[in-house]
Amino acid sequence: MKDTKMKKFKEYTKITEARGAYIWDTKPKTLEDAEDPEIMTQGFGRLGLSQIKDKLVYGSKQFVKWAQDGNYESIDSYMSSYHNLLETLQEIEKEMKKPAWKKKITVLKRSGK
Repeated sequence: MKDTKMKKFKEYTKITEARGAYIWDTKPKTLEDAEDPEIMTQGFGRLGLSQIKDKLVYGSKQFVKWAQDGNYESIDSYMSSYHNLLETLQEIEKEMKKPAWKKKITVLKRSGK
């Protein structure tokens, strides 16, 4: 019985963690907004999708620099934030691949917005 309760708890935490990031404006008015939506991210606030990608690239470069300098404490302290952004990016890209979001982009392309 303990295993069942623990399994349910683990599933619950996965669900609540996944809700830490979502597309802020689900009804974009321009094609640019649909292709690079603002994302509400727990711990970072609202960021554009391109900003999240830029932060991940910068963070990766910073990790390399810290590793070369032997500053592993900094890597350790920033790893959870980096991982949070990476999960956010993966979740949002998965959301944007769904037919509903693709339809929004198609409609905006056809309307010339």
